[in-house]
Amino acid sequence: MSGAVAERSLRLFVACDLPDDVESRVREWQRRLLAARPELRFAGALHVTLCFLGSVDEARLPDVTAALHGLTIPALPSGLGDAFFLPQGARKRVVAVRVEDPSGGLVRLQRDMSAALAHKRVYEPERRPWLPHLTVARFRRPGAAFSLQNVNVETFGLPSVVLYSSVLEKDGAVHSPLATYPAG
Repeated sequence: MSGAVAERSLRLFVACDLPDDVESRVREWQRRLLAARPELRFAGALHVTLCFLGSVDEARLPDVTAALHGLTIPALPSGLGDAFFLPQGARKRVVAVRVEDPSGGLVRLQRDMSAALAHKRVYEPERRPWLPHLTVARFRRPGAAFSLQNVNVETFGLPSVVLYSSVLEKDGAVHSPLATYPAG
């Protein structure tokens, strides 16, 4: 390798975790309504993804953290809306729950974060509008929609924004927090 340094890339995303009590309620909803469906695999982690950066050279990690550190993370009052399937018009791949954003703070945060990360050239913003949601299950193979009930949870606050590294394993992705930015 004649003196060349091997680049190591990290698979990165930025997300808001759920408060513990809300995550427990969503997990109970999963067990009650989705566990009997063998075509589904539960999501290992429940969070609201703000920006999926994908593969980023590890040497660029300071640029990512600088972009995030420069943001003001507002209080993020939220709620859970209807359960639905993705994609909208094709064979289904994901069961999701809409995250309500009554103050608009979550949408503004995602927009500002997207711009800050793009400015550092570590992220290419999505072309489609951002859809705040929780992925609660994935179909093992694309499948058909079925009847869903909504999760009943009181309004809650999203406590922080977390930069995660994600490693794909046979049984799903393993997420490791790299930095946390408290809200409010």
